[in-house]
Amino acid sequence: MLKFNFILILLFSFCPFSFATEHDNHTQTLSSEPNIRTLKIIEHTNLDTQNYIWQFELTLNSQEKTITYTLLNPSPKWTVLNQRASELAQNYTYEKLENLNQSENKNANNDPTIQSLPVYHLNIRFPQGIAWKKQPRFQRLADASARLCKLQPNDANYESAVIHKNRSYTFNTQLYMHANGQVNYVDLLNPSSNPQLNQLIYKELISSQFQPFNENGVPASFKAEQPILLVCPD
Repeated sequence: MLKFNFILILLFSFCPFSFATEHDNHTQTLSSEPNIRTLKIIEHTNLDTQNYIWQFELTLNSQEKTITYTLLNPSPKWTVLNQRASELAQNYTYEKLENLNQSENKNANNDPTIQSLPVYHLNIRFPQGIAWKKQPRFQRLADASARLCKLQPNDANYESAVIHKNRSYTFNTQLYMHANGQVNYVDLLNPSSNPQLNQLIYKELISSQFQPFNENGVPASFKAEQPILLVCPD
């Protein structure tokens, strides 16, 4: 199981706090070529692929209801990823693409220029490292921490607070992910004295998600260390 490190610093002011959400790893766009759609898949890896894009042509046979998968540019260097790319391409079944066509036709109000297509283009990328797919927003954690940041030195709970204007706190966490990027387990290595903050950290991280990952072309589970620093604004 590969291990990665993230650093996440949260500066809590008294306004809403949020993170951007990663795009899905399966997307579709219209190609510059007439009546050809381009599908895209992203799966992260431990290898440095230097932004190489594996390009497939998916040809539909409406009579036999089958697909011919053709890898147009196999990599001479990353042969293990040639195989992995082919596996991902074959996740697109004839039925899946037919359903995609029907959905697109419906959204296009039955535009006669958009019809059931015999050919799709598929681009697959394998960026190195790991990346969020659904990043935690920590809104409830921000609200709870903001209340602590409002404490004054003469307040009874000031000295016992996990954070205040003169004190920060770093949660050290370790996340364990399935190969599909779903978080399987969150280990809070140094829980604070505030059970509410501990629970909010756990709930946000367990509901987050990473992009799918492979190790040397084989889907693999992975883990990541995630320090979370809580700091009140000056």
